Amino acid sequence: MVAWISDEPGTLASLLTALKSQVNLASTSSYSLGGNGAIFSGFGEVLSDSTNATALQGMTAKLPDVSCCQVWESRDGLLVDRFHTGFQAGVGEPYVILPARALSETFEGIVRTFGSGGQTILYEQGLDYGKSRAELYKEIIGKHPERRLDDLTAIVGALGYGKSTATFEPSGKAMTLTSIECFECSTPTHTGRRCKFLLGMAVGIFSALFDKELAGEETLCRHDGNEHCEFVLRAKDQQRLF
Repeated sequence: MVAWISDEPGTLASLLTALKSQVNLASTSSYSLGGNGAIFSGFGEVLSDSTNATALQGMTAKLPDVSCCQVWESRDGLLVDRFHTGFQAGVGEPYVILPARALSETFEGIVRTFGSGGQTILYEQGLDYGKSRAELYKEIIGKHPERRLDDLTAIVGALGYGKSTATFEPSGKAMTLTSIECFECSTPTHTGRRCKFLLGMAVGIFSALFDKELAGEETLCRHDGNEHCEFVLRAKDQQRLF
């Protein structure tokens, strides 16, 4: 079921209380729509055979803080969210869900077709993508990205690029990014492919965040048998990053 509710304190609790006698909820989620209310969604099993989707939808829609509601019944035990398509990040952007292996295999195919030129393509695409995302990250983490690297790596990890850490050299002239679950290494390589897209993305993001032209290299890769991938970024002018 999905319900559009008011985004006021106590609204969600009231909805859950009303549903408690009707449905055994297996999982729920809710998120704010800013000034346009909030969305509640959940999967569950009705507690009575007399409660069907139509009855549950009618009961929920009559609650004072519910603007509208939709309820669907499972088919042969299959539950599918028929309201959401893909998923949305907190900033309201729609995303397409792809298995990490599928994307890794796609990159492998690009390098197989274009050789070393394929790796250049992946790097350049990652670079452009990173620069374009940096504006969003600036809004999220503020004017001093060097103080919030943990938050930035958490965002990147939450989006499925792999858990990562970021540290600066004492001189401030280089930073090291460690990717523990790099998605580009999700499948084996037979082309000598390395994590060029992520390298480009990292260079693009931090070039924009630090307002400097950076260069980067991958110093460790899981494709070489290492436990993690490692990227080192430096300013092209050899000065401090910030």
